[in-house]
Amino acid sequence: MTAITPTIRLMTSLLAQGAGMQIEALILEYNGSNFHLHGGTRDKIHVFIQGICLYVLTINTAVGYVGLNTYMAPEPDAINTIFLYSPGEIKETLGAKWEQLPPESIVRRLIRYLI
Repeated sequence: MTAITPTIRLMTSLLAQGAGMQIEALILEYNGSNFHLHGGTRDKIHVFIQGICLYVLTINTAVGYVGLNTYMAPEPDAINTIFLYSPGEIKETLGAKWEQLPPESIVRRLIRYLI
């Protein structure tokens, strides 16, 4: 497993001009493919490659969630996902000292829960 630093862009589009609403999406660009990320602009995002899979780890300690998404080109959407929705669920799955783990170790632990 190798950490990579692909380009991640914030895409916005005006949904309803009169209402002033916007849609925001994070797009990861790697080797000529674009992938739709599940995450927010305040998340810490770590990206790893192993074989033909991209693993995207999303962490937001302020809100209290951790997610791992698996991508395979040319499919732009995640083919597999695990999402831990609360600090309790994170500690139960990754251990009490999970914040001290390097991102690659978190990915390796979460891969075991992917279908």
